[in-house]
Amino acid sequence: MRALTLLLLAGCSSPHWSAPVALSDRVPLSLARAGKQTFSVGGALGSGGDALFLRFDGSWHSIASNSTVTLWWVFGLSETDVWAVGEQGTVAHFDGNQLALSSTPTTLTLYGVWGAAANDVWAVGGKPGSSSVALHFDGAQWTVQPPLVAGPTGAFFKVWGSAANDVFICGEGGLVLHFDGSSWTSQPTGLPQSTTLFTIAGRARDDVYAVGGLGLAAAVHYDGHSWSALSDPALATAGGLTGVSVDSDGSVLIVGAGGIKLRGKPGALSDDTLQPPNDDLHAALLSGGEGFVAGGSYLAPAPAARHGVIGHYGDTISSTVH
Repeated sequence: MRALTLLLLAGCSSPHWSAPVALSDRVPLSLARAGKQTFSVGGALGSGGDALFLRFDGSWHSIASNSTVTLWWVFGLSETDVWAVGEQGTVAHFDGNQLALSSTPTTLTLYGVWGAAANDVWAVGGKPGSSSVALHFDGAQWTVQPPLVAGPTGAFFKVWGSAANDVFICGEGGLVLHFDGSSWTSQPTGLPQSTTLFTIAGRARDDVYAVGGLGLAAAVHYDGHSWSALSDPALATAGGLTGVSVDSDGSVLIVGAGGIKLRGKPGALSDDTLQPPNDDLHAALLSGGEGFVAGGSYLAPAPAARHGVIGHYGDTISSTVH
């Protein structure tokens, strides 16, 4: 039966959803494209097992980490300059051959990373419900940044930018911060302070999305001037959202709990939630019309046994991890 299923999938001429990677002990939490390769990171979330670092170049490869920390996010400047961040203030760098892990001047969990250049990389995180932290790498060392805005903030969850002078951070309290190259300012999103924004991503200064919500979808769009609620029928019944990716043509892939997968142009999103995978999804990647999603049992408290999945939209690809 399995052989027949694979044969049928191989014969599909149109793009389709499949679950090409299944993991029995760790959860992939992030996805990134660098050059012609795709990267995914994650871990066991306190349930035992090493950090997860996968590279896809037509086949999936597991890169040794020699660490039990969970990596929460990944970003690549190139195939030989890839950054991942995670628990205990950990930063990992992949040079195309091996993964090197090091600590930073914080022990707080780092949930997001993005860089404009090899000497201009940001990492953000904190303790949910309590505090935030932002780090910057200048090519030589990581330094903790002074508070980015006045007053208390919850955790920062993601950072993304279109350029060194156009960087965004999202987090708890419906927060979005913007860096213009010299200072950070808070941008009103219109969301209540009870809303958490988990991921922010875009394709240009005037086309940026942030998504989140706990149990109820929250999605906002920035047009270069202001943030506004994203309007689409598929969002009306969606639960909490966790990840968003924007393709070069303006299409988006939005994911969330229960296998939520919303794909296409805002205003006419295709609801692919019933297509595999149906696990709780944490991250999305959309590039050149090809989509990846990642998630699994990351919502279960430790030391629950973990399982993870990477789903794929497009032609059939390999499901074997080497």
